[in-house]
Order: sequence, then structure tokens, then C-alpha cells
Amino acid sequence: MPKPRAPKFSFAVAGRGRGLDATHPLWSEALPLSVRHPPTDAAPAGKISHGDYFEAVQTYILNAGVQHLQEALAPTGALAAPPPRPERIEVVLEKHGEFYHPARIRVVAPVPSKAFVLNVAATPAGCECLRNEIEALQQVIPRLPPGTLPQIYGQGQVENQNAQTFSMFLADWFEDHHEFHLSVDPASGHRRIIVWDTGSAPFFLPDDATADVYTQTAYLLTRAYDFKTTRQIYPWHHASGDFILQPLKRGPDIKLITVRQFAPTLGGADDQDLDAESCLMAAMVFFANLTLRNRIDRLDGTGELAWADDATVAATVAGFKRAMGEGPLSDLVPLLRSYDKADWVALLSAVAEQYRLMPAEEVLIERHIEGHAVSLQAAIRWAFGD
Repeated sequence: MPKPRAPKFSFAVAGRGRGLDATHPLWSEALPLSVRHPPTDAAPAGKISHGDYFEAVQTYILNAGVQHLQEALAPTGALAAPPPRPERIEVVLEKHGEFYHPARIRVVAPVPSKAFVLNVAATPAGCECLRNEIEALQQVIPRLPPGTLPQIYGQGQVENQNAQTFSMFLADWFEDHHEFHLSVDPASGHRRIIVWDTGSAPFFLPDDATADVYTQTAYLLTRAYDFKTTRQIYPWHHASGDFILQPLKRGPDIKLITVRQFAPTLGGADDQDLDAESCLMAAMVFFANLTLRNRIDRLDGTGELAWADDATVAATVAGFKRAMGEGPLSDLVPLLRSYDKADWVALLSAVAEQYRLMPAEEVLIERHIEGHAVSLQAAIRWAFGD
């Protein structure tokens, strides 16, 4: 039996160039790496080039990755024939994060074009984060509605001749979903959600769809929360593009594309269930943090920290209520109602200090905390009654 032919590859960097190969100047240019998480000393002068990156991706796909792609492309149904091996593959380096350099992997032929994401880590810290994320995704996926999180199809590790190690995993790419952030609308001077439509042009989300973005975000995070063990998705940040959306006539469709960690709010050992009082207090901490973090972004994704308007609070409470259901809420609602403004300010301050991802967040929250507490009391009364 003849050996299957290797697929043909094309390489590109989003917004910078297509048809990349070893003759292109960008091929030898260094990848932007986090100064907080540098590569190992094994990399020459700490440099990992774009060429090193693309060659590692190609090595993975030509080995274990080709089977992972076939499994991802397999049609559902017991009588369906297995898909043929990919013949043409486009690899587009999409962005540079603190830990990952995600690539969009598009299988062009012979099947109808379909895209996947390959999250690639090129530093020890990134590789450790990637291992943790795979484990966290596998724990959270069963807790959320199907299709909300990317399904993992395979993982691999490649070490090149320069002793540089790349870890990666293949997962769903959500077509027609885009990153979104708070931005100043030049027409009004107000802060609105801008959607980064990479296939067209950025656009501002209609105001009547904005609340649903925050409601769905809160709903998904609360659905993932385990009331008994207090395990939750954290850290997460709107500024990091953890959530993406597709604008639809019925409203935006929200996906969560990363789960860096799924760990307890309180330090329970081995997922041991806590007593009822501890569970309630942990849920209050989760809820308070959710109402704060859902308001924090960076202007246009990379600018100064931004604070969403008061309507976000009611939307967050609505998503929390819908996800918690009748069981846990029956015990939690009296506690939520019992907190006055001073109680909320005290809890929110403690939570902000414990869960801040950077010092500037604590400063931002401190500036808005009293107004947030007032909005939170009003949202609780609206959602749960007096």
C-alpha cells in the first residue's frame, strides 16, 4: 500500500503577510514573547523565530496532528465513512498572548474548508499553563451547554534541533465569532462594545444587544461554578478576549474560548464537599467577584482599564440567577437580600483585593465601589424582590 502523501502547507501571519517561507524576512524575525515568562536558556539568545514556530506546527501536524485533524473532521453517525486525509492546510498565526501563540488551522482540501485553533506554547510557563488548561477544559466542558467551549481533539509536543520545546493542543475554531471590547464611540463619546470583525470591519454592537453580552457571560461562568466544591473558572478577563461573540438577529451568541484554571474559591481538599454555611459564603464571594469582573475591560483591548456602565450589574445578576437555578438560590437569596450598602462595600473590597489580576484593577474598583454597591442592591431587588 503506498504511503499517504503529506499535506501541502501555506503559512501566514494575520495582518502582516501571506505565503511565508524561509525566504521571507518575517520567517527569521523573533516571536514577541512575554517579558514575564521568557523562553529557556536553550533557545539561542532567548530567540524563537516565526520560522521555528511554523516548523513546529508543521511537525506536529505531519505526525500525531494529522490523525487528530481526521478525528475532528469525522462526520457524526455510525454509517458515515471516515474523512480522507487533509491535502492542503493553511496555518495562520493569529495573535501573541502572554502564554500562547494561537494559530488558525484551516483544512482546505479535500473536504469542505473547515478551521480549527491550535494553541501553541513556546515558553516553560506557557507549556505549564497549557497543561493546566487542557485539564481545566475537560472538567468544565460537561458543565456548560454543548458547543459553548472548544472541544479538544488532540495535543502534542515538539522539540526542534535548537532544543526549543513547543506544546500545543488542537480544538474548535468558532467561525464568525469575534473578540469584543469596550471602546469610545466617536459619534457619541460614550463607551460601547466594539466587535472586531476580522472578515469585514470593526463595528459597534447595537445598544439593545449589549446587556445580553454580560448576561450570557455571567450565565456561563455561573453554570461552570460548582456550588458544593466551590470550583470556578479563574482567572478570566474581558481584556484578554476570553469571550467572543457572533451577532445574530435573536441577540449575540457568546462563546468562552479558554479556561486557564478550574479551582476552588475556598481551599477544600480533593473536591471535598464543604458545610452549608461555607458553601453559601463561597457563593457570595463568587457572586461579588463576578459582578466586579464583568465590568472590567481595557479600552479597545489594549488601552487603559475601562469600567462598564451600571446596566451591566443588572445584566450580570440576571445571568447569575438563570444559571444557579432554584436549588442553591433558595438558600442564597435571603443572604443576598440581607446585605446593606456597607456590607456590600466591605465584601467587594475584600474580594477586589483577593482576586485582582493587577494593581490597577484595585484602584479602578476602589474608585467605583460605592456606586457599584448601590447598583448591586438595586439589581438584587429587581431580580429577587424585596
